[in-house]
Amino acid sequence: MTPRNKKEYSHDLRETVIKHFLNGDSEREIAGKVLMPRSSVNYIITKYKSTKCIGTIIGRGRKRKTTVHTDRLIQRKLKADRRKSASSVKAELETELKIAISESTIRRRAHDIGLYGRVARKKPYVNKVNRGKRVEHARYYREKPLDFWNHVIWSDESKFNLFGSDGKVMVWRTTSEELNPKCTVPTVKHGGGNVKCWGCFSESLVFI
Repeated sequence: MTPRNKKEYSHDLRETVIKHFLNGDSEREIAGKVLMPRSSVNYIITKYKSTKCIGTIIGRGRKRKTTVHTDRLIQRKLKADRRKSASSVKAELETELKIAISESTIRRRAHDIGLYGRVARKKPYVNKVNRGKRVEHARYYREKPLDFWNHVIWSDESKFNLFGSDGKVMVWRTTSEELNPKCTVPTVKHGGGNVKCWGCFSESLVFI
């Protein structure tokens, strides 16, 4: 049986219940005046008798599983290695701090600083040496006059896959349609091959 959620009454309504109680009204009379269940009236009055508090007690609810130090350690690990999984961080914390926390807790600590798990975007790899060369190349040519570029031949390439796609393909499916041909991407050995076309152009002339 699913437990029934406890209704949270406003501070003003609870204050009204306590005022009637202090005036000497019975719980039944108070329930009729404020239109709430007698059990709720009893709960509010009982809490007031034991705590002298009308509002919600500070600190109510489930306590945080991790400390501030642990939170910072989790976040620092994820920032240092963006490919590190929550399970890896969990194992490291168990070894280093002798504490056991769930992977969901680790994800929540990452969300606290705006880190979310996503599919990494693809981009051409450029190492540190080539990055420096590209910057030097850009600095050298950025001061060239506009007439200089009229005598430059530009080239480009296009790649055409003979079969399939290099990218990630997303489909809509149910849990029972994992192997349905409509929901799968067919593949062949060696990726199916591809064809590259090169071209160049200068001003209004195009050469293939």
